[in-house]
Amino acid sequence: MRKGLIVGALALVVAAGGAYAAADYFANAKLEERAQLFARDMRKFTREFRYGSVSASIIGHSIEMKNVEFVTLDGDRIKAESVTVKDFDWRNRGTPRYADIFVTRADVPSTALTNLARATGQLGKIIGVSTGPTGDAQRLLDRAGYRRTTSDFQIKYRYDEDAQELEIRDVQLEIADLGTVVFNLKLGNMPRGGVRDGVDLLSATQVTLAHASLSFRDRSLVSRLLKAYSADRGISEAEALQRVLRDLRAERQRARDPVEREGLDALIRFVGHPGEIRLAMEPERPVPLLGTVTRFFGGTAFKDTFGLKITAR
Repeated sequence: MRKGLIVGALALVVAAGGAYAAADYFANAKLEERAQLFARDMRKFTREFRYGSVSASIIGHSIEMKNVEFVTLDGDRIKAESVTVKDFDWRNRGTPRYADIFVTRADVPSTALTNLARATGQLGKIIGVSTGPTGDAQRLLDRAGYRRTTSDFQIKYRYDEDAQELEIRDVQLEIADLGTVVFNLKLGNMPRGGVRDGVDLLSATQVTLAHASLSFRDRSLVSRLLKAYSADRGISEAEALQRVLRDLRAERQRARDPVEREGLDALIRFVGHPGEIRLAMEPERPVPLLGTVTRFFGGTAFKDTFGLKITAR
């Protein structure tokens, strides 16, 4: 009896192993097709996208591309050790409805950081790129030791056609020795046919904003920038900090828009005690996305309508 059980168990193991091997073979047979599908969609958001080898995990339902290289729309060339796609709308030949993407050990130039900071508006004022020349900001980053950085990046998004909702969750850019940027967004009343790109999205007047947030958690960015700033001017880091705070307070005094003043108040607290600075929009009910774009930082009425909060802690 016992011998029969052992033989039966071994048969099950062999059968399971055979099933796994067959499934693994089938998954790997689809590898190149899936990688090409992913690369095709990435080229909608980049100028170039290429990869070296590709492998699959049937258990993790994922593919991993090694030696990835892409060029951003701003022209920054980034090389990554790997890009792992753990969930993706492989069956959809159009714009994918969902994806979980992880980029590991990306080599990022300071020009890309400057463009990112400029795009974040108020957060970009930490290094003066919102109003100052791009070249000056990049030189300051280079002097602070950020000529090139190593970054990990993840994005998770879902597009629900039935509910007409698009949710982008915990988009995270973690930059070694600098800090972490986290972004969240939820949109409603999306076109049932989907959108092709950002311009298409912004022109869709019926799309509504449910909530959005953008935050930056500092590691050593502020201290390194202050050190570079002080070295350029031949002053102490303590004096450099006081000068930066003085300039920010002066800008705050000149500001007439209440939302801009709130943002500068948060920035002053953040620079004085680096931790996290966060901008969030949490309206009581969904509001038109087009209004968010055209009226951003548009006074008390905007603040109340979009539930805007800028905080530092």
